[in-house]
Amino acid sequence: MSLGIYIHIPFCQGKCNYCHFVSIAFDKATADRYQKAVLCEIKSLPVSLVTEEVNSIYFGGGTPSLVPAEHIAELLTECGRRHAISEDCEISLEANPGTISCQKAAIFHDAGVNRISIGAQSFVDSELSSIGRTHTADMILESVSQLRENGFDNINLDLMLGLPQQSAVSWRTNLEVLARIGAPHVSVYMLDLDDACPLSALVAQGSVQIPEEDLVSDLYLETIDFLNCCGYGQYEISNFALPGYACRHNLKYWMREPVLGFGLGSHSFDRASRYANCSAINDYFGATESGVSPVTWRTAIAPAQALEETLFLGLRLTEGVDWSRLRSNYNGTDLVKYEGCLQELSAGGLVEWKGSIVRLTAQGMLLSNEIFQLFV
Repeated sequence: MSLGIYIHIPFCQGKCNYCHFVSIAFDKATADRYQKAVLCEIKSLPVSLVTEEVNSIYFGGGTPSLVPAEHIAELLTECGRRHAISEDCEISLEANPGTISCQKAAIFHDAGVNRISIGAQSFVDSELSSIGRTHTADMILESVSQLRENGFDNINLDLMLGLPQQSAVSWRTNLEVLARIGAPHVSVYMLDLDDACPLSALVAQGSVQIPEEDLVSDLYLETIDFLNCCGYGQYEISNFALPGYACRHNLKYWMREPVLGFGLGSHSFDRASRYANCSAINDYFGATESGVSPVTWRTAIAPAQALEETLFLGLRLTEGVDWSRLRSNYNGTDLVKYEGCLQELSAGGLVEWKGSIVRLTAQGMLLSNEIFQLFV
């Protein structure tokens, strides 16, 4: 089991109306100060935590591609000084169309970044406008071209189901364009409206209409079939990849492998506990610039909670959970109540058992949030 590193870059050109992630508006002075703060946090990591080889590094956001490319290169250099980085380390960077140039792509590539995740969301301009995205479909295609010209073949495209104005026809357009691009990894997320986001209020007021849940469910099932026919294997509820292109870093979260988080609002897991940094930028600056840890909460993981996590995270994966392995790792008494629930779900067609492997069916994936509540 190797270590993953997550580095949060919170800057965006503007906040999309569905977003509830930790992000702030970009300005050069704040970005430069933030860069120094994250470098300080990486350097101050206790030596006791620098013990394992790192085989994945992920720059998430926000929009990491928005900051100067040299910032990313400097952070990777510092990670290399502090950690043993594997030769085949997967180094991912999230990017938005319109924030990539050939010059930036070249610097990212030379620094060691080997995987780019593009927040496309849709190839239909009216759908992009409806959620406050500042790019167009043509800009997505241009960004993919620029990345490929500079040596990137491991590219992910994010798409969203359930956007305002989305229809069965427009979604099929999305799938057809996706197939033509041929990116080796695709993430398909259903629109999830947090109560605090502006789009949620607009939908509640009736001024914006989103597709009916039944239509979204049908389109999700259609997407699974379409991508399978294009050679993509579904390995997680929202993620599809050509052979050899599953995201190593994200698999760490679902398989409960250790990840060290740096930057504003980042989360970490060290097998024994979960902890997170503060999510207010001035608090983060105040801590890191004075040599104090920015961690604001830490929770020890008891065996019962570890079992819950293993179930609801493992069931996100299409390979499912090995029940016989759970029996050997956890108290059999604790498993009994969950086994009964899963047998009931199996009778309802939401879960399937194959030998000792239990996993969600396609219909179960559509109701995954409700199912996972049984384990929390």
